[in-house]
Amino acid sequence: MLMLTHLAPSCLEIPNGFRLPQRPCPSILDLWKPLQFAQIANRRKYIKKSIQIRTSVNNICRATMQQQAESIRMEERFRAKDVPELTIVSDLDLTMVDHDDPSHQSLLNFNSLWAAEYSHNSTLVYSTGRSPQRYRELKRQVPLLTPAIVVLSVGTEIFYGKSLEPDLSWIKLLDEGWDRDIVLEEAKMFPQLRFQEDSEQRPHKVSFYLDKQDAARVQEELFSRLKQRGIDVKLIFSGGTAFDVLPKMGGKGEALAYLMRKMKKEGWLSKNVLVCGDSGNDTELFLVEGVKGVIVSNAQEELIQWYSSHNFVNNIYHASERCAGGIIQALEHYDFGPYNPPRKRIKEPELQSGRLLDIGSAKREVIEFNLFLEMWLCGHIPDSDQNYQRVVEVIDNGATMIYPWGRQSSLKESLDLVRQKHGLMSGKNFMTWIDNIEEKKLAEGVYLVTWESWEKFNGGEHKGYYATAILLSKEKTPNGVQWLRVHETSRNDE
Repeated sequence: MLMLTHLAPSCLEIPNGFRLPQRPCPSILDLWKPLQFAQIANRRKYIKKSIQIRTSVNNICRATMQQQAESIRMEERFRAKDVPELTIVSDLDLTMVDHDDPSHQSLLNFNSLWAAEYSHNSTLVYSTGRSPQRYRELKRQVPLLTPAIVVLSVGTEIFYGKSLEPDLSWIKLLDEGWDRDIVLEEAKMFPQLRFQEDSEQRPHKVSFYLDKQDAARVQEELFSRLKQRGIDVKLIFSGGTAFDVLPKMGGKGEALAYLMRKMKKEGWLSKNVLVCGDSGNDTELFLVEGVKGVIVSNAQEELIQWYSSHNFVNNIYHASERCAGGIIQALEHYDFGPYNPPRKRIKEPELQSGRLLDIGSAKREVIEFNLFLEMWLCGHIPDSDQNYQRVVEVIDNGATMIYPWGRQSSLKESLDLVRQKHGLMSGKNFMTWIDNIEEKKLAEGVYLVTWESWEKFNGGEHKGYYATAILLSKEKTPNGVQWLRVHETSRNDE
C-alpha cells in the first residue's frame, strides 16, 4: 500500500514537522485486537474469524513481524519448506540489470513475477563479479530483490540472506594453495596489467584492467610464472578489459557447484537450476552439471563465440530479449512455471498461462494490488470505474489501514483518494517494487502477509516501508482473497 502512504500527506492531517518514527512492524496481535471493536455490520462472522485468529496467534512468536522475519527467513526457506522447485542463479550487470534502461522495466517485471509466483517455493541467487561494496552500491541504485544467496567477487565470496552471513567453509577451500603476495609480486612483471579500484581487490581475487590485444600473451606467461612458483590459479578475462586472478577453486562455476553439493547434502537442492549470464566470466556457470542456461540477447562477443563453438542445443537457450526479459523468456522456454509478469496480466487478464491457483494466492494479491495502484497513478490503466473496480472489489467493508504516523483510516476511504489521482505520477519515472514478501496461513481462510514496499521516482533515492496485512478468503475475486487490515511502518535504514 505504499502509494496510499505516499499520497496521504496531501489528504490527511499530519502535524507540521512530523518525522516518521523508526518503529518495528506490528505484531500479529496488534492487527488482531482492533478487529474486536470494529464497527462491522455482520459482527458474528468476524467474531468467528477473530477466534480462529486468536487460536493461531498463540502458536506464533509474539515478536514483531520484522524481527521475526529476520530470525527465521533462512530457516523457513531452506529447511521447513519443501525442496525448492527452481533455483535461478543470475549475473547482475547487463544480465539481471539493464543499465541502458533507466526505467528498469524488465527488472521490475521479473521482480513482480518472482515475488508473486516463485518466491514461496524457489531460490534466488546472484552471482556477480562485483565486490561487497559495489554490490551494496548497486542495491541502492536499482530495484533489486534481496536474494537468498549472493556470490560476489567472481565466485570467491559467498553470503547468505539479507544480513550477508559469509560462508566460512568456502573461504577455507579457497585458502588451499593460494598466496596473494606471490600473485601481486609476479603481476608487477607485466606493465600491461593495471590495477582496478581498491574496492575490487579482495582476499581471493586480484583484479586488473588489460587491453584485449595483450590478453592472450599475458595470461599464458603469468600462468606459467605462477605455476613455477607452486601457485595454481584461475585466470578470467571478460568484458574486453577485465582480468581477474583467482585461486584454482575460485570462479562462478566452482562456487555454484559447491553450493549445489551443499544443498544436496542438506536436502534443499532444487529440482531445476537455471543459470543466466552475458559475459566471459559466466561461461563456468553453464558448464556446471545438471543446470539449464540462458544467454541474454545483449551478451558480449566472447560469450557468443564460446556458445557458437559448442553444441548446447538442449541445455542453453539464447534469448531474444535483453537482460531480465531474457530470463523471463527462459522460464517459458524450459516450462519452469508462470512467465507472464503481473503487469502484463493486469492489462490483459486473459493471460493466466501456468498460473498457480492456491499456494501463494495472498502474496499474489499483494503484488497485483500494489502494482495496479502504481499503474493507475502513472496513467498506464485507462481512467474508468470499471477498471478501478479491480481494487474496490477485494476490500472488506470494514477493512482498515494504519499509516506509519499512527493514523487509522478506512481502507476504502483511502482508495477513494487514490481514485482521484489518476495519472498523478505520469512522466516522473515512478517505480515501485515489493521485496521479502512472506505468507503464513493463520487459520482456514485467514492469511498473514508481510513485505517491504519500495518506491523511487525521477532518479531519487529509494523510499520504503515495512508492511503487514491480514487477508480473508473470498470467492469470485481475482486471487480468491480480500483485504481486512493493513499496517505500515516507516524504515529509515535504506
